[in-house]
Amino acid sequence: MNNVVIDIKDVSFNYGDVVVLDNVSLQIFQDEFIGIIGPNASGKSTLLKLILGLLKPDIGSIKVLHSELNNLSGLIGYVPQHITFSRDFPVTVKEAVLMGHVTNQSRFFSYEKEQVDTAIDALQALEIDNLQNRQLGSLSGGQMQRVMIARALVSQPEILILDEPTANVDLKAEENIFCLLKNYSEHMTIVVVSHDIAFISSYVDRVACLNKTLICHNTASISGKMIEELYNTPVRMIDHHH
Repeated sequence: MNNVVIDIKDVSFNYGDVVVLDNVSLQIFQDEFIGIIGPNASGKSTLLKLILGLLKPDIGSIKVLHSELNNLSGLIGYVPQHITFSRDFPVTVKEAVLMGHVTNQSRFFSYEKEQVDTAIDALQALEIDNLQNRQLGSLSGGQMQRVMIARALVSQPEILILDEPTANVDLKAEENIFCLLKNYSEHMTIVVVSHDIAFISSYVDRVACLNKTLICHNTASISGKMIEELYNTPVRMIDHHH
């Protein structure tokens, strides 16, 4: 892996007087599956928003796909941590997934057959094709999360970014989702924020430990002492067997 698709150099970011990120640098490579971990308020979601171009760094630079975050529509899929919408809004699961094809140039709710086919493929991959005619507002938290992942995948992006994608699902569903993401990472760069350190280390290539500053490790080098220093609290490492 020598093709850098996300290049973060010496990035600092503040909310007012509060330092959120301090001199963060990270290179993420093509077809790499990387996990970002850290305590609450450590800057994880902020870093994702900077990568997406939703925020701009106070200091430093970020290049995505060798670009300064311009004209990347359709090249990056994003699953946010919190999904807010009116549960009375009349939209089906299939329609919500199809919206992943929408760009600034799209005709409103007009899709080609190939786009519909890729939406069906995404629904099947996430094992929610049986829900495609259900109203979005009737879904459980776990089902909604799968819909949002399918929506992000439907445009077949080069980079997929997920912020706590399995926060509302049970262990079996979490395993299924991460196995699916691992398969997608063979032809797609995936960046995922998670709190389950032991779990994601079975799937990702590297772990980026973030708490205002950032240090990246190979998964084999993650230790209890390292996690204690990151979270500033005693922890017990639990081995997950699946």
